[in-house]
Amino acid sequence: MAFYDELQTLLDEVADRVDRWTSTASWTFEPGSPTEAEVANGERCRDGSPWGERPVLSVYQLAQMATKYTIEMARCIALLVGASRPAPGIEVLTRSSLEAASVVWWLLEEELSARQRVCRMQLLRRNSARELSKSIAEVGADPAMAGGESVANVEAYGHRLGLAPFGSKGEEMEGERRPGYTARVKSFTDEMGYQGSYSIYSGTAHAELAGLWRLFPTLASGSSPIYSPGPDPKATYAAAHGALKSMMGCMERIALLFGWPAPGRGEEVGQTIDLINAEMDRLRP
Repeated sequence: MAFYDELQTLLDEVADRVDRWTSTASWTFEPGSPTEAEVANGERCRDGSPWGERPVLSVYQLAQMATKYTIEMARCIALLVGASRPAPGIEVLTRSSLEAASVVWWLLEEELSARQRVCRMQLLRRNSARELSKSIAEVGADPAMAGGESVANVEAYGHRLGLAPFGSKGEEMEGERRPGYTARVKSFTDEMGYQGSYSIYSGTAHAELAGLWRLFPTLASGSSPIYSPGPDPKATYAAAHGALKSMMGCMERIALLFGWPAPGRGEEVGQTIDLINAEMDRLRP
């Protein structure tokens, strides 16, 4: 049981650190940082008034929420790891965490202008509003449930900011194109050295035969085999590693754009990455 206990402890410890770095008190950028330059942008709305800081800060607020999401997934995973549960549920949570981290990774890509970053935010908003409206219609609920976040309202907001209209059926804006879910996660996992994970975990989440077969070992052979999930240290280890990469991938982007110093929060992020690497090497089954 020591393996599962130690893996749970690592997940909880890293989640606590990332939670602290993304708290309201810590969610600050340094003077001279890329984020400061973006917030102080000279962009103007269609009516000639300045953008101000709000459009850019909204981008970073979404990144903060998505990073908090990876923290919650890690804490849920830690509970399953500590209980030595089979891997399927852990893998599904890791898949969701990777999706959230890929949003941050794409949204906070380095060397984007304030305008490019805001365009990416609007692409995400429009797609989200479209999907939400479909869900509301399917259950016959009041469209007001969307809280004003409709495709029309997102398009109107972009128009007020002076952005070009959406193109390619809402998938493109001023040269920025929203990647599909799979492509976006693949870009993130490739950068993190965690290739193939999304496809593997999608098979589990979608209850594909390959996903079930891989995680349900045969308990009896013969004409009537019996399949039942059981603890799988290698699969649990790999999925927990993905959850850790999700959290720290977000923090790498944030620390860089916020200009966090070393010594200071920037150094803490680097030390945590070193801790994860050392512990995962030690715990590898």
